[in-house]
Amino acid sequence: MLLNNNQLFEIEEAIDDVIKNFLELEIVKSYQLAKNAVLSDNELQSKIVRFQEIKSVYDDQKDYIAFRPEVKKIRREMFQQKRAIDLNEKMIDLRRKEVDLQKTLAEISQKISSVVSGNIFVDTGLPLASHKEHHGKGRGDSIKERGDHV
Repeated sequence: MLLNNNQLFEIEEAIDDVIKNFLELEIVKSYQLAKNAVLSDNELQSKIVRFQEIKSVYDDQKDYIAFRPEVKKIRREMFQQKRAIDLNEKMIDLRRKEVDLQKTLAEISQKISSVVSGNIFVDTGLPLASHKEHHGKGRGDSIKERGDHV
């Protein structure tokens, strides 16, 4: 049972402060601008919709690619659409900003976890960051910490 006391309210206030300060970071504002640029680009949005339509058609028919040569054409068209989206300057900028934002979130998560315990491993999701294998199922295996597990 969770007891409501002043410490719980202080924790909630601290969380609210972290969120407020995070949203005021320059990297967050930069990401929001990049996202809005992608969303407001009608040509890019139409390419994304077209890609999704082609991908849907391909996903429905990909099991028959060996028997139907037109499925290969659909696949080729899908990859061409994907490449056109990926090479768009606004999309490139958005993806770079996403990685920068993810790095910032990882740093914040690691700082918060180190306050609780220096042995807590934070999986940042970044491609070059260290990773741990998935934890096992069962009692006592739901949390992994650095070091020996007792």
